[in-house]
Amino acid sequence: MNNIQYTLLGLLAREPLSGYEMKQQINSRITHFYKINNNQLYPSLSKLEEAELIELQAIEQDSYRPPRKIYKITPNGINALKSWVLELPEAGDTDTFLLKQYSAWLVRPEDLINLIEKNKEQHERTLEDYRERISSFQEQSPDVNNPLFSTISVIEMGINFEEASILWCNRMLEVLKQHKLASRTVNHI
Repeated sequence: MNNIQYTLLGLLAREPLSGYEMKQQINSRITHFYKINNNQLYPSLSKLEEAELIELQAIEQDSYRPPRKIYKITPNGINALKSWVLELPEAGDTDTFLLKQYSAWLVRPEDLINLIEKNKEQHERTLEDYRERISSFQEQSPDVNNPLFSTISVIEMGINFEEASILWCNRMLEVLKQHKLASRTVNHI
């Protein structure tokens, strides 16, 4: 399966939707960090239906219009989505990580903590690599027409991105650990 199919499962895990409603939700919720073209939507839905990860329901309408097609995720679809969410994407695959976080509400907080800790470690390694690279350029202040200027600016952007990602991971870990602690306290009362 691919990211598009998992994204569709993530939408359907929230509620049954028509293809049109899915496209609207993709445009309002997903497209900021992952693009799905109209021509990818229905073939992906067909594959999910063939794999029995979703099912199609036809709902009769009160007018002359044809029945409305509503897609619903199956238990197998939920299980496939949960498994995918917990797989650590390759380092640097930010799009996939964000797509997985969109469906992270389906998995146990303990499992999500583990995933985010591993993701944070990836960002820390990449940040260290960027810092090592840029330290070799520290003494130089190239002219904006020098290719080295562009190299330094890209590395600086990478450093900013990795630092922001680590901050986000720390924030999520704090929230998840507080939730876990609160759940334990409630269960022991």
